[in-house]
Amino acid sequence: MKSKSKLPKPSSKMFGDFRGNLKGKDRYETTENYSILFIFIGAILFSTGTGLTIFSPKGIPAIMTMLGSLLAFTATIVWIFSLLLREFR
Repeated sequence: MKSKSKLPKPSSKMFGDFRGNLKGKDRYETTENYSILFIFIGAILFSTGTGLTIFSPKGIPAIMTMLGSLLAFTATIVWIFSLLLREFR
């Protein structure tokens, strides 16, 4: 017996739609949106690496923690500079 489910087909353009949502009115707003995204990605990497150091304090968890903090820090600096440039121009 065939089931007639009305589930939507998975979209292969999901990342493209997401990237379109990050696009702002101008390049400063687009930079802000991407840097906020990278702050969240860095925070997730940092939190995951910190949690995994419970099991092993060296190796991949330590690298994940350092990479996440570096990513979040640089994205925050870029975000601040884009806000300053937007304000002064």
